[in-house]
Amino acid sequence: MINGIVILSLTFLLKWPAGTSIYTFYLQFSHVSPTNPAITAVPNPQVLFTISHLGVLLAAFPLISAVDHFLVAFPKNKSYNENLKKGINQYRWYEYAFSSSIMIWVISTFVGIWDFWSLAMIFVLNAMMIMFGYLMELINQKTEKTNWSAFILGSISGGFPWVVLFAYFTGDIIASDNSVPNFVYVIFIIYLILFMSFAVNQVLQYKGVGKWKDYLFGEREYIILSFVAKTFLVWLVFVGLFKPF
Repeated sequence: MINGIVILSLTFLLKWPAGTSIYTFYLQFSHVSPTNPAITAVPNPQVLFTISHLGVLLAAFPLISAVDHFLVAFPKNKSYNENLKKGINQYRWYEYAFSSSIMIWVISTFVGIWDFWSLAMIFVLNAMMIMFGYLMELINQKTEKTNWSAFILGSISGGFPWVVLFAYFTGDIIASDNSVPNFVYVIFIIYLILFMSFAVNQVLQYKGVGKWKDYLFGEREYIILSFVAKTFLVWLVFVGLFKPF
């Protein structure tokens, strides 16, 4: 919560770098000429809105997590503890569906994905990946042998946006003659590693490797990974924007 409050305060105290414009690329149709009935179609990029206060989005990342932790610590604590005994925590997945999707949305704009509907698809695919994680826990409440179908589908859903990000990132490097700011490299690579670590944690849980045989150990690892990922990435983006390296 402290991270979110500090970032939100700085949003209105500091002058942030110029905002990023988000576009729509609908087609514009026109006749080739007054005497030629053929029709041409060309992209007609229009600014839908401009992200002028990125700090609000960055602050939302840890604040959503803080709200989730408050709910499971107080009003939903009984339900939370009962579900942990069953090997499931739906509140974690609800929170990740929003916070993780916001962060990948922000990172997508850094590599040049500025089309609103492309960003919307990335957001939804990432949220679907998270909910497949919830489905993984839900399905395996009633199975003797681990059913990996939800994990596989989630990996496809969440993995393909990274294919798109990697394609844009590679294109940026080539087009800019390798002059992409170093902090963008760091954010991209670190977030990918942290992103994969959550999937690894779930695999270790369901494989019952070492301490992960205890579901609560895996739950603690989720909490640690969540805190590290949110804190590190929020401040890395913040520092990169104000003092690129």
